[in-house]
Amino acid sequence: LPGTGSVSDRISAARSQMSQVDGDLAAAQSSLSAVQGQMAGTPATVAGAGGVAGAIGPARARLQAIQGQLADARARGYTDAHPDVVALKSQLAAAQAAARGEPLQGGVGGGGTPNPLFLSLQSMQADKQAQVGSLRIRKNQLQADLDLLNSKLAGDPEVAAEQGQIERSYQVMKDQYDQLLANREQIALRGQAQTQTDQVRFSIIDPPTVPRVPTAPNRLLLLTGVLIAGLAAGIGAAFALGQLRGTFATAPKLERATGLPVIGAIGEVVTRAQDQLRARRLKMFAGGAAGLAVAYVALLGVEILQRGMAA
Repeated sequence: LPGTGSVSDRISAARSQMSQVDGDLAAAQSSLSAVQGQMAGTPATVAGAGGVAGAIGPARARLQAIQGQLADARARGYTDAHPDVVALKSQLAAAQAAARGEPLQGGVGGGGTPNPLFLSLQSMQADKQAQVGSLRIRKNQLQADLDLLNSKLAGDPEVAAEQGQIERSYQVMKDQYDQLLANREQIALRGQAQTQTDQVRFSIIDPPTVPRVPTAPNRLLLLTGVLIAGLAAGIGAAFALGQLRGTFATAPKLERATGLPVIGAIGEVVTRAQDQLRARRLKMFAGGAAGLAVAYVALLGVEILQRGMAA
C-alpha cells in the first residue's frame, strides 16, 4: 500500500494531500483564466515599419473577454446550470453574432510585427496549462490511492488493526533507540570534556598481587609463644592457689609464720581412696599435658605444610 503508517493514518494523509491539491488546482485554473482574459484584450501584432498593424474590433474584444470569464467560472467548478454560466453563455451567443458581422480592421502598409506582450502571455498560458495538467494527474493518483486504502480497510479490518499495532510498537522502539543514541552522545561528550580538563595523569607501574603466604603474624612463633604463655599461666595459677590456702606443708613454714617453736608433727595418713584419687588426678594432668603437646605439634605441621604448598 502507498505511504507509511497504519491504514487510517494513510487515509488521513491522502485526504490532506487531496485537499491541498484541490486548492492548488483551483488557484492554477484561476491564474490560467486570468492569463486567457489578458490575452483576449491584447493584440497579437503591433505596428511595423510599413504602417499600422491590424487590430481587433470592439465586438471581437468583447467576445474574447466573455470567453475568458466563462473559462474562469468553469475553473471555479461552476456547472452549466449555474446562473452565472447561463448568463455568460447568452452573452457569448450575442457576442459571437456581433463579431461575425464586424469587419476586420486592417492596417496600413506592409503589416505588423508580433506583439512581445502577447507572446509572453502565450508562454504564461502554456506554463499554466502544464501546471493544471500535472495537478489533475496528481489528483487522480491520490484519488486512486485513497480508493485502494478504503477498499483495503473495508475488506480486512483485522489486518489493518494488526498493522496499526505493529506501527505503534515500531514507533515506540524507534523513540527508545533515538533516546539511547542521544544518551550515548552525551556520555561521549562528557568523557571528552573530562579527558581534556584533567591535568593529573595516573599510571600503574606495578599492579598489586595477592601474596602467596601471610605477611603477618609468624604463625610458628605465635604458636610457640601461645604454648609458653599457657604453661606459664598454669604454673602461676597453681602457685597462687597454693599461697592462698590456710595450711602449711612443713613444720619450718609454720614456725616462720607464727614465730613459735613446733613441739611435734604428725605425718599425713593417706587412705586407699585418697591414693586412688591422687593417681587419677596425676593421670589427668599427664594426659592434658600430652594432648597440649600433640596439638602444638599438629598445628606446627599444618602450618609448615601450607607454606610448602603455597611456595
